[in-house]
Amino acid sequence: MSRFNRGISVAVWATLLLFAVSSVWLPGGPERSAMLVPLAAIAAFTYVGLWLPSLRVSDEAVTVRNVLRTVTIPWNALVHVDTKYNLSLHVPGRTVNVFAAPAPGTVTAARLARRSKREGRSLDAPRPGDLSGTDSGDAASLVRERWAELQHEGRIEAGVADQTPVAIRWNADALTVLLGGIAVSAAALTLF
Repeated sequence: MSRFNRGISVAVWATLLLFAVSSVWLPGGPERSAMLVPLAAIAAFTYVGLWLPSLRVSDEAVTVRNVLRTVTIPWNALVHVDTKYNLSLHVPGRTVNVFAAPAPGTVTAARLARRSKREGRSLDAPRPGDLSGTDSGDAASLVRERWAELQHEGRIEAGVADQTPVAIRWNADALTVLLGGIAVSAAALTLF
């Protein structure tokens, strides 16, 4: 999971808590308490959109949980790993973007480059998204290393990527939270 997403999540939750406490303590009756429902919905949206996305690497596959879909990519289907805007896993006919591993911004990339230069290390990354110490770079390194190990062990069959199915499923829990949060918030705001 992205350190950036964790930081933003905590900041959003702290701000929402501040709003919730102030809406309870300030006078205004039931109208003010109705604001707690959309605040709770925003907290749930933050959890689903920023906290839940993840990348899991196992011996069988790479599993990418994004906000609305979870994609399971068997190693035989993986064709290319890229980090231009975020970690992207390429399979035949599709690119799977990993929301949990965004590429660094310009400031972070420059800071890491200065630190590497100061420590006397060369930048061995072809692009900023591959830099170690970044969400995309660390995740890409994990995927590439495991992929190389499995290839070296002969557990990945060459030339079968087109025939290897990639499993995609909708995240019903996330859809329920998102749609339910909108519906309950709208109802709470119209009733008061």
